[in-house]
Formats: sequence, C-alpha cells, structure tokens
Amino acid sequence: MKRHTLPLIIYLFVLLSFGCQKELPPIDTRWQHISNKRELSISGISPTTEKEKYLVVHDNKKKGQLRIGLIDLSADSLYAGLSWPTENLPIDLETLSDIPGLDNEYIAMGSWGFCYWIKLDLQSNKIDLIKEFRIPDSGPPLNLESFLILRKNKKIYAAWAHRGSDSEEAILFWGSISLFDEDITISLEDSVLINVPWPLVAKRHMSDMDIDNNNILWASATSDPGDNGPYETAIYKIGSFSFKNENINFNVAESFPKQFVFANNKVEALTVINNKIVFATDDENLGAAINISIDGY
Repeated sequence: MKRHTLPLIIYLFVLLSFGCQKELPPIDTRWQHISNKRELSISGISPTTEKEKYLVVHDNKKKGQLRIGLIDLSADSLYAGLSWPTENLPIDLETLSDIPGLDNEYIAMGSWGFCYWIKLDLQSNKIDLIKEFRIPDSGPPLNLESFLILRKNKKIYAAWAHRGSDSEEAILFWGSISLFDEDITISLEDSVLINVPWPLVAKRHMSDMDIDNNNILWASATSDPGDNGPYETAIYKIGSFSFKNENINFNVAESFPKQFVFANNKVEALTVINNKIVFATDDENLGAAINISIDGY
C-alpha cells in the first residue's frame, strides 16, 4: 500500500491545482483599481527586488504632475507618487525597462526617444538619475512607446518600437547599446514592420512590450479612440529574439493569435516575470488599474 501513496498524493495535488485554476474568474474581471485620476494612468511598469512592488511611469507633460510612482500590492494604499530627481522633468514617459543584472535600475523612455537611466532606493523611495541618452533618429514622425534592454552573456542590446496606427504599421527596431560607456550610444542593427489583426479601430499595434525567459517578445496592442474610451487591448506573442556571434536578430511570428483580451481597458504597460505577466492601464480620464496572470490564467 505504501508504494502507491506518493503517486496518489501527486495525482491529488495536480487535480486540485487544475481545479483551482479553472475556478478563477476571467482575467478581464480581476483588475485592482489604482486611481481615478488621469495624472496617475500608467504607461510603463517594471518589477523591483520586492515581489509585491512595481515601479511605474506616467506620460504626463505639465509641471507639477507626477512622472513616476511605486505600486505596493501588499499595502493598504496601493500607490505612492515619487519625486523626479531633477528640476527638468521628462515629457511623455511611455515605457520602463529594468536593466538585467542591476537591481532596481531602469531605463525610462519618452515618446520622442529621450531615455533616462534611473535607480530606485527602496529604503527611502528615492529615485536617482544616473545618465541620459537618446534613441538614434527618434522624434516625429515616430511615436515610441516600447523599449527593452536585453543581455546575452556579456553583450547588451536594446529594442524599441514605434506604436503605429490605423494607417501605418508598428516598427520594431533592435541593436547594440554601449550602456557602460561614458557616452551611451545605440547602433541600429535592423527593424521589422508589425501589423496585428486586432483591435480594428484607433489601433496602436505596439503600446508596450517585454521579453520572457525563452526570448519570446510579448506586446500589447490597444484601441485608443480618445480620453474617455471605449478601450480594447489584445496581448500577442510577436516573435522571438535570437543571438549568434554577438549579433541579435528578430524572428517574426507566423501568425498573431490573441493570448489575452481586455475588452474595456487600454494596457499600455506590461512586464513578464518568469511565469507571471503584470498588466497596467493608461485609461486616460478613467484612471489606472493593475492585473496579473500566472501560468497563463
């Protein structure tokens, strides 16, 4: 009898786990509300070294408005605004990428390609500005909403994307970055056009992106008809990065099946952490919310 005990326990564990997963409500109903304020809508998100805390950026443009904040899912008040470290405020921050291998260090990027290397002190909730640089050939007509730092062995790469619209495809760019040089430079290696099938109107093909442990690139595509919605979002696996002889390449997916659909929200921020994907919204006048998927549920 004893020899059957362990398999039975494993079977019951799998059965119970599967049953619990199936009983979860649909992900589109599991939003945690952050704020009703337009100023606190979220345009970029990245994890910190404390698993319940996430650094976020806001696409504000006026003086006196917050540019950055901290979400703490374990706190009674989920959001705390943080001070930008300089008097000269960034304009229209659209994305936030953590830097692999550097705890609580990030690149925040504005829609015109201005980038800010920042560091978060979780003890004091203080932000330090380390360096500034700019994406090559950025600015109008490009509208950049996605940026990533990738690391393979000792080589560091960057990827960034123009969001696109109803009348034009998104453009995904990639190349190498001299992150630790005195003057940071990015060398463009290649680019590719991205055209997702849905949403159908007021489309932004790539509103944010992140890479998983298998080098698969996840991206949010949104419908943004105006400051009061209605909004829609689809999450896609756009393709995958590959690395060979210190070169980086991107392989576009053959098709774009929807991985997640959010019928009433504009997901402009996402981050992938192992088996977890965290989504946050820039719902304009309707505020901001956060949502988490674990193992695809």
